[in-house]
Amino acid sequence: MRDLKLDRLRATRLVHPAWIGVFVLFIVVDYALRGYRWWYMLRSVRAKYTACVRVLLTSLAANNILPFRVGDFMRIFAYAPDVNAPSSTVLSTVLLERLLDIFMLFAFLVVGLFGADKNFSPVSMEGRSIGVEHLAVVLLIVAAIGLGLLLFGTHILQRITNALVVRYGRHPRTKKLGDWAVLLFDAVLHLTFLDRVWLLVISAAVWFCESVVFVSAAQMVAIVSGPRGPWLAASLSNLSFMLPSAPGGIGPFEGSAKLAMQSQGAQADDAAVYALLVHILIWFAITAVGGILFLIHRAARGSMSKPLAEDLAALPTELEVPEPH
Repeated sequence: MRDLKLDRLRATRLVHPAWIGVFVLFIVVDYALRGYRWWYMLRSVRAKYTACVRVLLTSLAANNILPFRVGDFMRIFAYAPDVNAPSSTVLSTVLLERLLDIFMLFAFLVVGLFGADKNFSPVSMEGRSIGVEHLAVVLLIVAAIGLGLLLFGTHILQRITNALVVRYGRHPRTKKLGDWAVLLFDAVLHLTFLDRVWLLVISAAVWFCESVVFVSAAQMVAIVSGPRGPWLAASLSNLSFMLPSAPGGIGPFEGSAKLAMQSQGAQADDAAVYALLVHILIWFAITAVGGILFLIHRAARGSMSKPLAEDLAALPTELEVPEPH
């Protein structure tokens, strides 16, 4: 954020108020769809849609303010009874959700990079210079093959994984990865072919709405860049959540959003202001709503609620679930 100048920050004004409505509409639809997608995976255990949305937003709010992805642990272990499912089932759906998100983010990134390769510095790999667009295409192909095998060739992938676990399963980490794979395959095998296609459609809709949220933030304060700047910022900043960082992705998020906007013509100080603004808006919206839902639920349960410290102390410490957002 060294390009963030105080004079530029003070000069930031709300130029197009109508875009606030677009921002609110699409962020609501975005997270309503995320809740729907998770509920769709949990239909077999008769989870309630409202419970799925509440638990999802609560876990995301916790991730924004607590270290080590504590929100994911809470979602998988502490709140599994709230969605009428065992922790293993919740874990399987979270793994599938993450893979769908990563694939869609790469897909949106590749679409946004077409024709924009010259605006990024080439990546050096083993002495060769590779354009960012070509690198993104390669990553998308790898992700597409992996997700395609998972969704539509699950039995093949299951046999390969079982063979690897049998051969290398003596190592504790290999065994744990094998256990995770079993849960993931189980989640997919419970879905019909149309269910799997529908999850892809929902995931595409989720990230379209997220991208419009980024566009809205730029339009509110009239940050000037090429039309694809906010779309690239949405993909890159959410992919950056896979990097170790402070709670809420502080650091990688801003760096990625700024890079995307600068690559499309935004001035360095404008790009820095935009990166900070969009992160604050999204962070505040999710943390506030998730926190309010958490407090309302605990108040409704009254004396049945355990102190939050006890919930956190009871969470397993050996499990880590990566998340792009």
